[in-house]
Amino acid sequence: MKIIEIDLNYKTKEESVIALGNFDGVHKGHIKLIQKAIENAKKLNIKSSLLLFNEHTDNLIKVGKKDIITTNKTKFEILDSLGVDIIYLINFTKEFMSYSPIKFLDEFLAKNLKIKGVVVGYDYTYGYKKSGDVNFLNENKSLFETIEVIEQISYDGEKISSSLIRKLIEAGKIKEANFLLSRPYKLIGKIIHAKGLGKKMGYPTANLELMDNFVIPKFGVYDTDIIVKGKKYKASTNIGTNPTVEHDGIKIEAHILDFNEDIYGEIVELELLDFVRPELKFNSIDELFKQIAKDVLVTKNR
Repeated sequence: MKIIEIDLNYKTKEESVIALGNFDGVHKGHIKLIQKAIENAKKLNIKSSLLLFNEHTDNLIKVGKKDIITTNKTKFEILDSLGVDIIYLINFTKEFMSYSPIKFLDEFLAKNLKIKGVVVGYDYTYGYKKSGDVNFLNENKSLFETIEVIEQISYDGEKISSSLIRKLIEAGKIKEANFLLSRPYKLIGKIIHAKGLGKKMGYPTANLELMDNFVIPKFGVYDTDIIVKGKKYKASTNIGTNPTVEHDGIKIEAHILDFNEDIYGEIVELELLDFVRPELKFNSIDELFKQIAKDVLVTKNR
């Protein structure tokens, strides 16, 4: 898979069928859309491609940075595994925002990127103030050889979307979120030093400092896997403010089972598998660690 950083003036030499969308999370709905683009590209004997933005489009038009489900690096890994040929990576600028729908379709896609086929979701919008939609795309179908619109895909009566997955993660419904993602929700962070109380009590923890503005799950204990230096281990992880022990801010503390290595400074990936219990305040440190022993058993026995 090729990753090509482009601007609005970039002109490619390779024809392709492109899948268009925000692709935050690369969930089941996105995967169906991407697979259709790959299928259509093979029929035309050309490449499959995606257009990705360096940042979520909402970050330019709304106040406050949007929490993400996947980093671009994780997206690249997923898209490569699906069989996508080309990723066009571009900054979502005010100039791009100002493009009229026809300029986006004709000048940018058809002429600059040599797009021969387009695959979008039924609610895809583009162009200035999102004034372009599927109807406008179909009205200009002569610009392309194929146009494919993927209809709504639902789960439990609700449209599968990045917004739904965010809500599930924030509610601690990790199993449901993972089902819609087709993989475990993952936090990526660097291992940092903390107070070391867990180590003193026989339950040393790896403390994560997140590398990006991930969606933070409901506070509590999770059954997790942690990937350290390419190897996966079971871990019981607490996410929250740890109200029994006074400290500042949100902490992500993973007790890694059958592990005794110095990994300070390492970048690790934490895969959330199941919600074990909500965050609780205990009357004493002893009570806290008795509960931690029970939490660890959940992970050990899965």
